[in-house]
Amino acid sequence: MLFRTFRSALPYVFTAALVFSIATASPAQTEQLIGRDLASTDAIYTSPLRSELVYNGFVSDVDDAYSLFLNPAGLALRKAKSSVLSGTYRFDRFENISAGAAAKNIGIAFNYNNLPGFTSRDYILALSSPVSKRGGIGAAFNWHHTNLPYDASPFTVDLGFTFRPFRYISIASVWRNVNRPRFGGAAAANPFETSSDRLEDYFSTGVSIRPMTERITLSAQCDAGEGRKPSWLFGARVSPVPGIEIFGRYATSNAYSSIIGAPGTNETYKEFSLGAAFALGSNVLRATSRARRGGNYDYSRNTFAIEARNAFVRNSLTHKKRFVEVEIGGNYIDEGGRPSIWGKRSKDLHPLLARLESIRRDSDVRGVLLKINELKGSFIGPVSANLYEIREAVLGIRRAGKPVVAYLGTGGSSGEMFLASAADKIVVPHEATVAMLGVSLEIKRLKSFFAKLGVDWDHYTAGGYKSSFHTYYTDSTTAVQREEIRSLVEESYHLLVSSIADGRHISTDKLNEIIDGMVFEPEELQKAGLIDEIGWEKDARTELGKLAHAPKPDRIKTVRMGTRHYWEERWTPAPAIAIVGAYGGIESGKSRQSLFRGTRTMGSETVAKELKAAARCPGVKAIVFRVDSPGGSGLASDEIRNEILRIKREKKIPVIVSMSNIAGSGGYWISMDGDAIFADPFTITGSIGVVFMKPVLARMYEKLGVNNEVFKVGKHADAASSARNLSPEEMKMLGSYIDRAYDEFVDKVAAGRHLSKERVRELAGGRVYFGTQAKELQLIDELGTLQDAVRYAARRAGVEKNYRTVYFKAFPSLWETIKSNKGAAALVHSLLHGIVGAGPDGFDETVYVD
Repeated sequence: MLFRTFRSALPYVFTAALVFSIATASPAQTEQLIGRDLASTDAIYTSPLRSELVYNGFVSDVDDAYSLFLNPAGLALRKAKSSVLSGTYRFDRFENISAGAAAKNIGIAFNYNNLPGFTSRDYILALSSPVSKRGGIGAAFNWHHTNLPYDASPFTVDLGFTFRPFRYISIASVWRNVNRPRFGGAAAANPFETSSDRLEDYFSTGVSIRPMTERITLSAQCDAGEGRKPSWLFGARVSPVPGIEIFGRYATSNAYSSIIGAPGTNETYKEFSLGAAFALGSNVLRATSRARRGGNYDYSRNTFAIEARNAFVRNSLTHKKRFVEVEIGGNYIDEGGRPSIWGKRSKDLHPLLARLESIRRDSDVRGVLLKINELKGSFIGPVSANLYEIREAVLGIRRAGKPVVAYLGTGGSSGEMFLASAADKIVVPHEATVAMLGVSLEIKRLKSFFAKLGVDWDHYTAGGYKSSFHTYYTDSTTAVQREEIRSLVEESYHLLVSSIADGRHISTDKLNEIIDGMVFEPEELQKAGLIDEIGWEKDARTELGKLAHAPKPDRIKTVRMGTRHYWEERWTPAPAIAIVGAYGGIESGKSRQSLFRGTRTMGSETVAKELKAAARCPGVKAIVFRVDSPGGSGLASDEIRNEILRIKREKKIPVIVSMSNIAGSGGYWISMDGDAIFADPFTITGSIGVVFMKPVLARMYEKLGVNNEVFKVGKHADAASSARNLSPEEMKMLGSYIDRAYDEFVDKVAAGRHLSKERVRELAGGRVYFGTQAKELQLIDELGTLQDAVRYAARRAGVEKNYRTVYFKAFPSLWETIKSNKGAAALVHSLLHGIVGAGPDGFDETVYVD
């Protein structure tokens, strides 16, 4: 971690060191520039207060560290950090050295000019701000220090803007020397920017176009100011093959013909430049030659530059090949990792999936060491839907031709073997054990326990299979519930066995014999074909080296790879696939999190607001609605469902549902109207039914000596009280209400899934299904991961070749945190958030919705 931080900061450390070394050097005392003699003629062709990089680009075609010198507005258009170091050589000396480091909206730079008879050291601070997704404004503050002895260290300000209305056009303008500072003796030193005693302001206005491809950029620019003829610049940059770029520029001007030409002539100033750039990983090497031929003075300059970026460049000549290690363990859930006072934190699934996807598609990875620790978080059996998604991502790496070796450092059981079976080879230490425990499900019935405490229950259920909360007030399952549970356990076992058997290339019959609750020594596992090698982590690395055909497989090193940023040449944002998460039990109001347990509640108001924000976000072509919820309030569920229907009806944006670990009851209610529903094989879904329960504490009050007095107006005013049972009349009213809610649920499922009501009643009754079963019964459309749902949404929107993912996330205010967690708990919650941080989300962009 420390090394990665140092490596990412290296360009900025190097820039600071360069600035310090040059700034503290004593400038040579040179003669004062007076008149227009030959010694000052160099200033005509190189502005002594500008970097040579100004002559290597265009104000409309810049959005990286070059923006510090060309157009500060460019800093607002790119999130990735970048830095540049360049030197210009002419004849026998370096004439210009420039260095800069830029992040989004801010950057610093240094420029040093060493011209005959004139030197300057220039310090630059640039600030910018986006004005939309397609444009930005910026300002560059320049402190100049020269060797001239009088009034020759001006402070200048440049203002710029860039607007990119369409993918293939960019328009920009920079107002230079806005403050027009005094600059004594500058007429001789800098005729391009000065009158007799001050730096004149002028405008650099340009336009760049791309003829339907990012591989060709054509640019034109005009530099003009009051009382001077305009200068014109034209150029192009072309990428004939990925990783190589050729660029050139032609400049012409009549502004200072009396200086550059012979006395009394009107000679046009003409200048040419030509260069090439080579992308090597995340670095770019650039060489440029700028020259003039003709007239009374010829010259040439050669500039060499290196650019460093903290973003991965896919189209690169070469990448440093490396082996990556990924450690997986714990409980992965959507938007996990939230703090609680108990310290029992889940892990966020999305960044892990993003890393695995980068490993799959990026050309710098040769192979993967998968270190598997204890896995948690399953519902029925040892495998959760999210663990299935992780396994699918690992299989994707193998399909891309990159070997994967799994190392079970502490052994494991069925869940760990399920994930490890996605690898090419499995290595287990000699003393580790693997318990193939199969699938079991325990249900603890609490009716007798509560009865001893004096707690009774009022309850009503619509749907014979519906068993939510039944453990509180029943002693055993019913016949139909036993049938349901048996079906789920058997399906979980079938999915587990078939997956491991397929991964290890052994028959399911053989695996059935092995997996039957037995505990194995590594030698037995190897004999049975469940693992490949017995050894330590270094042995697993050696196996990885062999699979990748490394020259010295026993000496390979592995590195950890975090969530990656990518360098894109596209000017405007790509079309977006929005992802909106709906996690936790469903309630009306705002989403919230329990500080004490770390659990989360899905607020219908919050989720509806996120859906609205996604639908009206510019560039969003489809919405993927990610659901992980056991259900909750029918009213709140219908509020979310109605927002989905409104988006489909008014915005004409497809809404694709991706079911996570569980999407039951209310979780299915908010999913059923998606244009397509994706679920993993291990997703628990269905539970189309309605249940009500209420504790009755009358006997407990009697045991504890509590006298409960009731004052009411209205016969049924205290029906919701926990001090008494519902009367037969009240229970009849409640049953009628729940039956109507159940009928409405069935009707809406029939409409959303295009099934008959009779067929839905056969499938409903509160019954729960795995994703594989739900697919056969048409309760979902496709078996697939979140990534599959996103790809499908992109295809449906017609943007499958180029799109980005935008994640819409609730961002509760401090006041909402205080309200949901109360008093001192809220303070601890806020401190934990501040210390732990949100971390990367695993998507191209995250939008926080208040």
